[in-house]
Amino acid sequence: MFPELKNRAGESCSPYVRLHAEIPIAWQFLDEFTIYRAKEENKPIFMHIGFLADHQCRLTTQDSFFNPQFAEFVNEAFIPIIIDREERPDIDTIYQSYSEAVNRAGGWPLNLFLTPDLYPFLGELYWTGPGSLTSAGAGPPNSDIEQPPQDLLALAKRTWGYWQDQEQLCRTEACQSFAKLLYFAQEGSTNAPRGEPRPTLVGTADLDIDHVDEALTAVAKVFDPDNGGFLLVTHGAKFPLSTRLSFLLRISWFPQEVRDVVGENMTTRATDMALCTLRRIRDGGLRDHVGSGFMRYSVTSDWGMPRFEKMVADNALLLGVFLDAWLSTSGSGDKSPERLRCTDEFADVVLELGDYLTGPDILKDLNKAGARAFISSEAADSLEKKGDVNSMREGAYYLWTRREFDDVVSGKNADKQHESLVAATYWNVHPDGNIPRDQDPHDEFINQNVLNAKKNFAELSRQFGIPELEVERIIGEAKLKLRSHREKERGRPLRDEKIVVNTNGMVISALARAGAAIMKLDSDRSAKYWQAAKSAAKFVRNNLWVLDERIGKRFLRRFYCFDNASSTVGFADDYAFLIEGLLDLYEATLENEWLKWAKELQDTQTELFYDFLPSSPQSRVNPTRRQAYTGGFYSTRLETSKTTILRVKSGMDKTQPSTNGVSVMNLFRLGTLLQEPRYLDQAKETINAFEAEILQHPGLYPSLLSGVVTARLGVKTWEFAVGDEKRRAEYYTMPRAEARALCVVDPSVLTLEDSR
Repeated sequence: MFPELKNRAGESCSPYVRLHAEIPIAWQFLDEFTIYRAKEENKPIFMHIGFLADHQCRLTTQDSFFNPQFAEFVNEAFIPIIIDREERPDIDTIYQSYSEAVNRAGGWPLNLFLTPDLYPFLGELYWTGPGSLTSAGAGPPNSDIEQPPQDLLALAKRTWGYWQDQEQLCRTEACQSFAKLLYFAQEGSTNAPRGEPRPTLVGTADLDIDHVDEALTAVAKVFDPDNGGFLLVTHGAKFPLSTRLSFLLRISWFPQEVRDVVGENMTTRATDMALCTLRRIRDGGLRDHVGSGFMRYSVTSDWGMPRFEKMVADNALLLGVFLDAWLSTSGSGDKSPERLRCTDEFADVVLELGDYLTGPDILKDLNKAGARAFISSEAADSLEKKGDVNSMREGAYYLWTRREFDDVVSGKNADKQHESLVAATYWNVHPDGNIPRDQDPHDEFINQNVLNAKKNFAELSRQFGIPELEVERIIGEAKLKLRSHREKERGRPLRDEKIVVNTNGMVISALARAGAAIMKLDSDRSAKYWQAAKSAAKFVRNNLWVLDERIGKRFLRRFYCFDNASSTVGFADDYAFLIEGLLDLYEATLENEWLKWAKELQDTQTELFYDFLPSSPQSRVNPTRRQAYTGGFYSTRLETSKTTILRVKSGMDKTQPSTNGVSVMNLFRLGTLLQEPRYLDQAKETINAFEAEILQHPGLYPSLLSGVVTARLGVKTWEFAVGDEKRRAEYYTMPRAEARALCVVDPSVLTLEDSR
């Protein structure tokens, strides 16, 4: 007999999981003992995957998990497990893939019912809490009742009944679902005949720069010419998809051989698609026009209605893309570093994002001798008024009624009413609100406005008969007033203060590049960005890069929070994104410590996650589900994948670039900087691992396609002598294209021996 289950959420280092510590559900962690107990008791598992910033995750906790009836039933009928998707992205990836395959939709919260050995037989997204009169989705498998369940408790009861009455059928369906997941997990593992080595160079494979053209054709088919962005098959939501936008901007900066294949018209169209989308994102509801930063995604195709959570990683990626847009469009053909101006298009977004990421809301002071690092996110929900604990509402920090907007901008001064009208017209603020009715089924946003910049200063100047400079003054002053009022009167959104390695790597990379680009334009900002990036890198190195006496240094902890490091070991993406950040930080500052550490991290990432090819043509290997011997990086270590049903190796870009796509570019850069061919060969092996998938769906693999360009045409090297600051600045103000390396000519600055 096992002891009664107790809620273990309070033992976690995850802020999201710890929020569930006082809930009556006996939450468990996904570990070997929990799985053993589920098998011994033959109990199905109820698994909840979510994250702190998400609105519907909070609703599920509030309406279902705190409900005593739901808690009592789940504790009795299931083994309940809670997962923070940012702590265990490996688990989240597996079950999101299941949801997308079965439900044709993924997202959070993801509520799953699993067999005791972790095979899913039902997975659903958000369901209303017990007592709701609104149906939230379809019932469980083999449902023979016309009316679907009305809430999560009803769903749980029906699912448990299904398990009790037809366990074998349930297991059979779970095995069928697992077969679909196995097909998904074959990505990067299908290109080698069983027992035979693969070619190690892209030059002997079928991939070529022709596939850049095919990828652009595929992307163009889903481009929305009216609103920018890319249409999803299942619904009207739009994500920024920074990796895709970055790829489109790179086309005109790729070597001439690529542009010859793509053609002049498609090269121009690629740039136009990217810039159109970035302008709509800049002006639309995703942007916090009063403060700074961007929301995660829009639920409407016109970018007007966001989901209000702000993810720090997404903002770091957007900083990199907007920086490339600025560098690409400034100067009208002049490519000298001096061309950049603060008045250039996109310059304001770059500087605003850089300031946001280095501000006190995102760059957390860790009270360790000046140590600082970047947090994970800001939540969608917040208090309408400070101190009013019962007024938590989605988007409350960001929304405005027309009356409140006018009162703040005009100061209730009749002489200022004209300025309020100009500002309201600029941001599309209406007396009856601007949120579409179909996006407010429960009347939560009546008369509320999401700020959207619908008209530019020139249009407002003509409409109101005032100079553009006067319009600019009015909007600038209105923004300051709205920000001051918001900070004074409203409760800030809750922050997820996890210091996640991969997120910090993305921010380090973006700030290093931005700081380098503006070095001559704004030296104070440049220094601030670099200092923040270096502080975060040092914190991660000192607190999460841990020495294991048995195996040497590794990321034994994925994140840091509550003055403790998580027990979750690092994943391949932690290494990949941090290596990229360190390489950018090295090139920005020319401080050798970052290059040396990047090399150490790369060697460790390879040791722990790489799917090594057979050692010789005569080697005979037996591929397994967890080791295919085809090249590329798995997301998890072989020895730590025991509590998962799959070991995933992905090269497909989604809202973030893939681990393998980032790793390929890292390997090319390291191989060039350190003059080590083994890194270059490994980059090509990694690309080859995904050859079959890229050939079939090139538009889904833009990061790896950038690697294909590099593999075919080489790394772009930029040599400069110490003291030639103009040459160095030219490098910093070039947008990204193929992999590139800033090579110092003076050997006294860096030698190969030093780098080791």
